[in-house]
Amino acid sequence: MKKITKIICIMLAALMAFSGTSVAFAKQKVTPVIVMHGLGGADLYNNYGTKEQSMIPQYGLDTDAMLKNEVLMQEAVKLLDNDRKVNYNKLFKELGKIVGSTGFNCTKNGNPQKGQGIADEWYDSVANHKDYLDRRNFSINSIAKQVVREVGAKNVYAFNYDWRLDMYETAKKLRKLVVAVKKKTGAKKVTIVGMSLGGAVISAYMDAYKTKNDVEKYVFVNGAQQGTDATRLFLLDFKMDKKGVLSYLKHLETAFEGGAQLETFRAVNALGDVRIGIAVNKLNKQICQNPKRRRQFYVTVMKPWLANCPSPWECIPYKDFSTAVERMSKYGILDKKSGLYKKIVRYHKIQGRFTKNVKWAKKHGAEVIVIANYGTKGLPITSKKNNNTDMVIDTKYASIGATVAQYGKKVKGSGKYVSPDRAIDASTCAVPNSTWFFKNVTHGMWRYNTQGTKMLARIITFKGKCTVSTYKKKYGKKQFVAADKEQNIKNV
Repeated sequence: MKKITKIICIMLAALMAFSGTSVAFAKQKVTPVIVMHGLGGADLYNNYGTKEQSMIPQYGLDTDAMLKNEVLMQEAVKLLDNDRKVNYNKLFKELGKIVGSTGFNCTKNGNPQKGQGIADEWYDSVANHKDYLDRRNFSINSIAKQVVREVGAKNVYAFNYDWRLDMYETAKKLRKLVVAVKKKTGAKKVTIVGMSLGGAVISAYMDAYKTKNDVEKYVFVNGAQQGTDATRLFLLDFKMDKKGVLSYLKHLETAFEGGAQLETFRAVNALGDVRIGIAVNKLNKQICQNPKRRRQFYVTVMKPWLANCPSPWECIPYKDFSTAVERMSKYGILDKKSGLYKKIVRYHKIQGRFTKNVKWAKKHGAEVIVIANYGTKGLPITSKKNNNTDMVIDTKYASIGATVAQYGKKVKGSGKYVSPDRAIDASTCAVPNSTWFFKNVTHGMWRYNTQGTKMLARIITFKGKCTVSTYKKKYGKKQFVAADKEQNIKNV
């Protein structure tokens, strides 16, 4: 009897041990998530790491210096008055001096100026950088914080980079982080999330490293991987009209974040149609439509400000690149013998291979997730002002190929990929089954702990294949959703 009891005990112990092992094997290991910002997402410094360290004004626009410049302000005020003549020589000269002195522009080879750098270059998780998560209640910081709630801070990493620079070279730095994260966590694969310009970084990374097969999900959030029509300024497509600007400002009262900044835009509009209209008409007639003065503006202001920064050039849509290069070369803005030119041509070729790279990645097991927003008109400074956008990136580009109606218009036909408001036909997207569209969430305005950002974080961390149908089955939200001013989400 004792012998039988002993045998039973041994069998039970073995069964318990096997059961425990089974649970351990069944437990799914969390895939580390790397998030990266877009344009303006990291602070830039002159004399970085020295006692003379100073932050470069955001986008190189020193608004304090502008407001304190009497000559600049005197000429700017004249724009609001029909009876006063603007001295554009003075206006451009002073503006050019200010933007040129910030240090924002790169060298002619597209490199940072000597002594420049960015803060927050880490190889550890955001668990050690809580200040990053709380830095601002929108943009990539909010997305990272929301993802932390899904997978834990130890599994989330932030890739911070100098957003002025070349995407290919930035992708090489991202590669170092991917390798470091895999080594630190023991994970075989990572998820990479790129917002805005970060989408272009993913594009370059995918082109160079897709065969490594160590990315589980590539997630593009309002990405610039195929450019934006705002860069048509490089094509000399520089147009403004009173009706368009006034309509755009009025439109933003409700379209910007579903009306969250209603009072702000009402205050701007309170300047009055007359004053705004006078300024717009002057700018259009005396600069946009005046070839000599337009060229003066580009050479005196644009060139010293950002003409040597690779990233704006790399946001030019593929089809527009050659024309933009020719026109800017004739203006003396772009030197075809420079290192800058070689860099932007290299990325242009990467951009041309993008859709093929996406298909290759999917064929070899990687998920490609795309988030594209819509419901806002384009900036009223080019002929593409009526494009459907998220205010910065055109929906057709962010979605990797959706057929998108002009703002206020409708697409033809119907089908499961056509939005109920008939603004979008997603059937032409590169990945129609894993592309979501958010209406009224403007560019980068993903606010922490809202329904919109929660939905985004769940898509990023979804266990198993995340498709339009699998997400709908689990959470009830469809491919096309809309946000109100509190970013509450409902199906369109």
